[in-house]
Amino acid sequence: MALIFTTICFIILVWTTIAFCLVECYGSSRNADLVLETIHGDIYDCVDVYKQPTLLHPMLHKERIKMTIAKELEKQRSVKAKRLQKDENIYFKAEEFWLNKKGCPIGTVPIRRITREQLQSAKDASLSMANESHAENIIDFAGITIRATPEIKSFTSISTTVTLNNPQLKGLGQYSSATIFLRSADDAPNLEQIHARWIVHPKLYGDGRTRLYSHWTGHEVPIDYAFPKISRPMYGDVELKIQIYKDEDYYLFIQSMFVIGFWPETIFNELKNGSQIVRYGGKAYTPAGEPHSPPMGSGAFQLNDPQITCHMRQVLYGVGENQDVQPNVSLVETHDSRCYHAGSEYNAYDGYWDYNFLFGGPGFC
Repeated sequence: MALIFTTICFIILVWTTIAFCLVECYGSSRNADLVLETIHGDIYDCVDVYKQPTLLHPMLHKERIKMTIAKELEKQRSVKAKRLQKDENIYFKAEEFWLNKKGCPIGTVPIRRITREQLQSAKDASLSMANESHAENIIDFAGITIRATPEIKSFTSISTTVTLNNPQLKGLGQYSSATIFLRSADDAPNLEQIHARWIVHPKLYGDGRTRLYSHWTGHEVPIDYAFPKISRPMYGDVELKIQIYKDEDYYLFIQSMFVIGFWPETIFNELKNGSQIVRYGGKAYTPAGEPHSPPMGSGAFQLNDPQITCHMRQVLYGVGENQDVQPNVSLVETHDSRCYHAGSEYNAYDGYWDYNFLFGGPGFC
């Protein structure tokens, strides 16, 4: 029951944001500081960060969170100033996503507008994800797991660089993703976990694009950011560097530059002092009644061929203050599932690949 509650808490923070956009923004946009359009044709309202609907959640300690937001805004202004000075060639470029070439101003968050039909579909998809462990649904995971030991009492972060792919789904209720997550111990009284991933989920988002999946947003990269560039086998990789780390709250970072948001510590019990398990890999969901499962990763799995197969490199976790611990090979558990596989794991110790592995599969199992 506790696992379902934590998951629903995460999901509601997603679709409540969408619902807010429909009820409060669509047509009048009276809560928007600015209205923007993306290269994909999506319309976003730039809403004051302190007025974002997630702050309405009853479990959150509002004043403490507002202080955290204020500190993060100052960091964002500092980082943006440094980027402008250095003109750094970073992965996310506003001009490649927003038609205004800038995105939402610092101090606001982008919230996408949707129709009533899209809202209902997103709500149904969110509830389906919250109950995805139902016996008739099928969840496949292919990847690796590392568990805490007497030496590693808990994990304080998880990070990797993962290939961005766009698996083509056939079923409307399916999703396919590449994910990292921290979770409490299997025997914990309350099973809790935090996910960050790229995901293809037509029912949730209304299209088949590869999107960022999270629930608290920064000013420049939206909650459901559709990546403008995707890897093509044999034509070079497009990658996402993603990290969840614990300070007091849990923060989500991408590309070592953008703080997308945070999970307030107050919504957790078991994860308040770190996690007992970290996992990396691909996850595919097939709802009850659909005959075939979706592709995972690039849709192919070929051992020792990262040009064809989706992969994660620079697999790291945090222990205490050290956020860059490379896995001890003896602690790594590798998981296959039906027609999905993980393999070719090794540590190159070269500063580029370091600990890495391949995962994925064609689906249809």
